[in-house]
Amino acid sequence: MRLLLLRHGIAADAGPAPGDRDGSRPLTPEGVARMRTQAAGMTRLGITADAVVCSPLTRCRQTADIVAEALGAPVREDRGLAPGADLGAVEDALLAHPGAGAVLVCGHQPDLSRIVSEITGGAAVAFGRGTLAVLDVDRPRPGGGRLRALYPASALRRSARARG
Repeated sequence: MRLLLLRHGIAADAGPAPGDRDGSRPLTPEGVARMRTQAAGMTRLGITADAVVCSPLTRCRQTADIVAEALGAPVREDRGLAPGADLGAVEDALLAHPGAGAVLVCGHQPDLSRIVSEITGGAAVAFGRGTLAVLDVDRPRPGGGRLRALYPASALRRSARARG
């Protein structure tokens, strides 16, 4: 199975403490525009997904909706993917789509870096906002997959603008 891990786009500042307790911080207008371009870059690179699963926080749902529209995939929120998500939450998300060849999971940091490290047996990946990791997963367990590609947000935007 192909597992795509995407960090949400640029969101509004959390502001003073307590920050984003209710999860309502949206993408900024710049975040929306960049994510649309990045989604176009994904399609230009031939990236596909049968399903998109996201954290229920607003910025993740907005990111997932933009990408799902570009990829032509349905999107579903999963509370297990809220900040603090672990490999078990990703496994549950994948198991909810047993026939899928590719599932895109939209989540948060530092969760995504930790999940990639666990799946690959140690790969250290920096997830800036809008970064996409592509993994081949034999089983969603520690050491059960390989990192195929890592696309920083800027690389996805360049792909969208490339002439072919």
